[in-house]
Amino acid sequence: MKTVFATVTLLTLAALTFLSCNTAPAGGNPPAAAQSHELAPLQLIQRIPAPGVTGRIDHFTAYPKRRLLIFAALGNNTVEVVNTFEGKVVQSIKGLNEPQGVLYVPEFNKLFVANAGNGTVNVYDGKTWALRKSISLGEESDTDNLRYDEATKRVFVGIVGGIAMIDAATETHVEKDLKGSGGHSESFQLEKKGSRVFVNVPDDSSVVNIIDRRTGELTKWGLNGAKANYPMALDEDDRRLFVVTRRPPFVLVLDTDNGKELARVPIGGSCDDVYFDAERKRIYALGSDGYISAIQQNDPDHYALISNVPSTVGVRTGIFFGASLYVGVPAAGLEPAQIWNYGVPE
Repeated sequence: MKTVFATVTLLTLAALTFLSCNTAPAGGNPPAAAQSHELAPLQLIQRIPAPGVTGRIDHFTAYPKRRLLIFAALGNNTVEVVNTFEGKVVQSIKGLNEPQGVLYVPEFNKLFVANAGNGTVNVYDGKTWALRKSISLGEESDTDNLRYDEATKRVFVGIVGGIAMIDAATETHVEKDLKGSGGHSESFQLEKKGSRVFVNVPDDSSVVNIIDRRTGELTKWGLNGAKANYPMALDEDDRRLFVVTRRPPFVLVLDTDNGKELARVPIGGSCDDVYFDAERKRIYALGSDGYISAIQQNDPDHYALISNVPSTVGVRTGIFFGASLYVGVPAAGLEPAQIWNYGVPE
């Protein structure tokens, strides 16, 4: 039977609103959320097919001005470029080697892709999507997440043992890598008003590395027994770091002044992406058990789980910008891979 992908109807939205406030999807038992008769914090409004994409979907990047959404199809060894206005894949970049991190830099109209399989970062032209350069960081570097620092024009790359840096203009591996405490660097965040990099390192007894990118000074924060810290988000204005663990599944709230834990909120398991909605003071944690946990920041010290929004099993990566949370849905059965767009009700 042919599947129709379209904006969901108002009737479907109403059903999803009810489900997200009151039930959990099959296959998972989410923590209880605050009961509310208000609209759910996220509403499924669009499904975009990604035909031909198989296996795991990893990290995302976007350029909203061009309405581009770009994701690493890790299990497919491709990177897919989606036009969100047209609602379709407009380019598939092939021949990659376990792509994990992707980063579009509008300033230079370049796309950077981290290949975990061979430790390279590929640079593509943002107009033609042609390969410009392949930068080797070492076969054992296990390149992963990417971030951009506008002040220095550098792309930061998570690797085993720390953070590497690439000059976005010259496309060269520059200076010495920022040394961490050991193990693979998972999600990390850059201060914009300071010089620190916060890095999740689950391989090193589940710690957070704090590296000063000017001096190289390293500090480690423990997580009070919580383990497997992969996703991370930063609320720099309120000096709060959000670290997500998988054993057990929590969002931990840390004071960035001293690493003190201020709160922990139970969420879904196997989360691989988390985002802070600064406008609405909300946290969205994407767990592969089949729902997205939405947490409200009542003030910088107090947080509450307000809803477990149904998604589907296997959804654990995506990207949030504006008033949309886009998530990657792996192919299953006769259904192709898809990108689901959850809108934030205004």
